[in-house]
Amino acid sequence: MTRSAAPLILGLAGIVVCADLFAQPARVPTVTRLVKIFAELEAKVDDAIAASNSSALEALLTDDFELRAGDSPGTPVARAEWLQGVAKQRNAHRRDEQFAVHDEGTFALVSFRQVPQGARAPALFIVDVWQKTGEDWKLAIRYAGSAASVAIPGAGGSKPAIPKKY
Repeated sequence: MTRSAAPLILGLAGIVVCADLFAQPARVPTVTRLVKIFAELEAKVDDAIAASNSSALEALLTDDFELRAGDSPGTPVARAEWLQGVAKQRNAHRRDEQFAVHDEGTFALVSFRQVPQGARAPALFIVDVWQKTGEDWKLAIRYAGSAASVAIPGAGGSKPAIPKKY
């Protein structure tokens, strides 16, 4: 190596090291086994609603399924009434995001944000209670309310990283 090439090689090596130090790492979301299982079940619910496939939807629900809406949590919406209401939502495609799953053995609590696609409807915050029946999971209770940003006592202004339990 000649004496004039050494500074050039050192300079290029420095650029590569600096670029590596300042590069933002690509954020690749990791999905836990439980999130994968329940995201797939939630997708089946969404797909059955979008396709107006009542038999597929009914197969995913317990016989005593009910909806609890955020604007009237004391008044449950019975299974038959909910099925009638969602039957009117043809081709209502949604994107479910920000899943959290709490496995409690014979039931699981699944919370997520549901964003309607192509519509101006607001996003929803949903908590679904899935009940283990034999080898299958069935949706027993759905709690749903607006995901609009409002001040929630105890939530604080900053969003610290909280380690999840899986």
